[in-house]
Amino acid sequence: MSTQEKTWTPNLAEGWGLWTPPDRPSPGEMAVYEEVLQDILKKKKDPNVMVLGSTSEFRDLYAKYELPCTVVDYQKENYEAMGTLMERKPYKETLITEDWRTFQLGEKYDLILGDYCYNVLPKSDQGAFVKNLSQMLSPDGFCMIKTFVRYDSERGDLAKSLEYYRTEKKDRPILETIMAPMFKYAYDFEKEEGEFPVVWKNFQTLYEEGKMEKEAFDYFASLNLDSISLKVFIPYFQDILKVIGENASLFGTRFGGEWFSTDVPILIFKK
Repeated sequence: MSTQEKTWTPNLAEGWGLWTPPDRPSPGEMAVYEEVLQDILKKKKDPNVMVLGSTSEFRDLYAKYELPCTVVDYQKENYEAMGTLMERKPYKETLITEDWRTFQLGEKYDLILGDYCYNVLPKSDQGAFVKNLSQMLSPDGFCMIKTFVRYDSERGDLAKSLEYYRTEKKDRPILETIMAPMFKYAYDFEKEEGEFPVVWKNFQTLYEEGKMEKEAFDYFASLNLDSISLKVFIPYFQDILKVIGENASLFGTRFGGEWFSTDVPILIFKK
């Protein structure tokens, strides 16, 4: 995997503090993860746990229960940058800089947590990714990955979504309303990928046309979308469930319970 193909970028990690749910784990989603972890702890005092990527909220959760955890990220810089967003002191973390699709550690894990892992890998790699993780799960282990999914192939109307935010949801963080629409509006449905610079270009156009308020425009400008090289894959909900079922044992789906949660289910599989 070349540097250009890596699925995470340092500038995104460093600016991650400006992002809000659903781009980051939400309180409702974290409650789901904690519930599962508590159930595991009732059966096993010292479970083996992992984080895919360096998501600070997951590392905080493990630190809360004083559980040593394995963090798998492509770059040490991402791990360090995301660590600055933690509310707790990291607890006995081991960083592994490997490829999610191929790494093997010779250990079995009781809980693996990830955020948008499927979305930052190409469609062609999904099966290998799931199969590789399933081989690292203990007999009773779970892999839980929040995933941005779609239910159709419609680009939607980003201007209408921005208007809905302005009139109905302005008391809430803008990404709760705009995250899904902004990516779908910029999505190339033939290539099955979306790019952040295209998202930014769309915002620029709408702002110039007077269809986006300055406050919203300035917020997205602060995210430096045009400099993020990450490509986004948005699978059909049923398609990604099928891929999981073909390469592991699909256990089910959970939702965070927020109004935007249908776009970002937590997909769960076992060995």
